[in-house]
Amino acid sequence: MKTIPPPLAGFRLALRVCVALLVLGLAWEALAGGWDQLPRAGTVGQVAETWIQLACGVLSLAVVATCFKGSRWAQPVRAAWAASLALTAGLSVLVWGPPMPGMALVFAAFALFMAWAAHRACAASGDP
Repeated sequence: MKTIPPPLAGFRLALRVCVALLVLGLAWEALAGGWDQLPRAGTVGQVAETWIQLACGVLSLAVVATCFKGSRWAQPVRAAWAASLALTAGLSVLVWGPPMPGMALVFAAFALFMAWAAHRACAASGDP
């Protein structure tokens, strides 16, 4: 007997592909930007933010790897990615220019929201 896919199966796949492409772009920007700013990092905060940014780039690649096939690593990888994304967004505003704590909170909150949205889009049927 032939099974009929749910009506939104094609939409979910397209959404996952879009999220994967966006996260791949983020991975590229995080890795290339972190590698570029590493020699220019002059303070402890700048060095820490740069290494967190590089970790965010690597974790972005791991998120894409877990986006299409659910595994026991998907949720911990996405949680670590969300934390690194929020830290990168928040710290960059504080350490690479005039400190703006309000904007740092806004950027970190937006990064967490985007990470949550990507997690929901990538969550497979059995993936929480």
